[in-house]
Amino acid sequence: MFVTENINGDICVVDDYRDVVVVNKDGQFRFMYPESGKSTHTIGGCFGIACDKLGYILISDCGNCQIRQIDSDGKFVQFVLTEQHGIYRPLGLSIDDKGQLWVCNYDCFEVIVYKTRYTGVFV
Repeated sequence: MFVTENINGDICVVDDYRDVVVVNKDGQFRFMYPESGKSTHTIGGCFGIACDKLGYILISDCGNCQIRQIDSDGKFVQFVLTEQHGIYRPLGLSIDDKGQLWVCNYDCFEVIVYKTRYTGVFV
C-alpha cells in the first residue's frame, strides 16, 4: 500500500494497486479515483503516489506507462508524463522540496528527475 498527504491534510492511499482512495484528516471518505463505473481512465497498476505544492495528486500508472494528475477533489486533469517523455512502467514517485518529480522506472532500473514549471506540468 502507498500513502501520502496533500496540502489540505487529506490522506491519499493506493488501494489494491488500481484505485486511489482519499479521506480527510478525520478519516472521512472524500473520493475514489477512478470513480467506479464513471471513468474511462482505468489504472493499469498503481505503485506510486505523490502530492505537489499546488494540491495536485500524481499517480503512477505502471500498466499504461504514464503519470496522471488529478486535482484535490479527484477530477482528472491530465496525463503529465507518458512513454514519449521516457516513462516506462513507472513505480515509485516522489516530489522534492524544489518541486522536482522523481520517477523510478521498473524495467529500466533507473530513476529520472523531471523539473516542474510550477504549473503542474513537468519537463
